[in-house]
Amino acid sequence: MEIKVDAIVIRTADYGESDRMLTLFTLQRGKLSAAAKGVRKAGAKLRFAAQPFCFAEYVLAQRGERNTVISAAETDSFYALRGDIGKFYAAASLAGVCDALLYDGMVSEELFLRAVNALRGMCDGDEAEELISFLLAALELSGYRLDLSGCAGCGALLGGKCFFDVADGCFYCADCARGAGVSAETLEVLKKCAGEECDPAKVTREGKRRAVKLLYAFFRAKTETEVKALAEYIALPQ
Repeated sequence: MEIKVDAIVIRTADYGESDRMLTLFTLQRGKLSAAAKGVRKAGAKLRFAAQPFCFAEYVLAQRGERNTVISAAETDSFYALRGDIGKFYAAASLAGVCDALLYDGMVSEELFLRAVNALRGMCDGDEAEELISFLLAALELSGYRLDLSGCAGCGALLGGKCFFDVADGCFYCADCARGAGVSAETLEVLKKCAGEECDPAKVTREGKRRAVKLLYAFFRAKTETEVKALAEYIALPQ
């Protein structure tokens, strides 16, 4: 039987002399694995379809629980992500988060569309902001929404330095201090990327790095999963 799916390559693993196993995040059937035969040979017809982040319409041959790529029509290669180390690691972080949050066969149309839009945004825009926006959305879709509207202790509006408790995923004002300190710049970045009102003057590069670090700590606390690319992105020189 053959099936047709719209998919993003979120993980690859080489095997054999020239083959590659793909982990695909598909719109129609969620996460699945598919073998891409001979794609590591020079001039291979489907070489493009076995590259990280490739977004394409794949035709798969199904035999039992095994899938094999028999053809693909590229929608977007997101080629710009390969020419910038920051963009590449941000995209790899997105792919790793999708891989961690999805189990085989789990369909999430909203997460898929957000992933595609974030990858497109990373190509032409600020990859850090796109990654932060995606992480916030992915966490919310998984039931871990961050409430940036006010202090979890007293309800006061958050402003300036505040605190974040990774265990309960809540922010606290200076008076109710609980958890680790969060700079004003980090908070403003999170607000901006969540689509909330923020102070643009306080949206800094360091604030973005710290926002990613905060979200990764929260992600690990809730999923008990490491995403190597995300740790490497945070460690990149500014």
